[in-house]
Amino acid sequence: MVNERKEIHMKIKVLLVMPGKEVQIAKIPANIKFIKSFIGAELFKIRLNDTTMIYTNKNAKIDEFNRVLGGNILLGTFLIVSIKNNHRTSMRKKDIRKYSNMFKLRKHQKKVERLKEEYLEEYYSMQRKMKQKNAIRNKELIFKLAA
Repeated sequence: MVNERKEIHMKIKVLLVMPGKEVQIAKIPANIKFIKSFIGAELFKIRLNDTTMIYTNKNAKIDEFNRVLGGNILLGTFLIVSIKNNHRTSMRKKDIRKYSNMFKLRKHQKKVERLKEEYLEEYYSMQRKMKQKNAIRNKELIFKLAA
């Protein structure tokens, strides 16, 4: 309980990465409630290494293309946060430089544009398949109810 209270009031230095903007340093409360209110309630965590985590929104809008990571497009705003002993901590200058450089806007714009077409094609293809499956399921259900 004491650690929980400490985390609520403690501010940490993180990197804020927004679509179409350069990486920014931000000071935010270390608690997960703040991160969820800022990024979105449905957090998706991506481990970059043992001491660094990305917090992004699972339900980011399909048109909020941000950066590319490992051949995948990250959607919406995300935070890069240091982790030590399972607690969120301020990023070190070395890590700030490393990840600011890694996620520079100009390094990602062309990659995002190239992958955006494939991503949207795959996304809409999956949507069509889901609609077809649902239509078949609905027909089956109607026939069962009618029988």
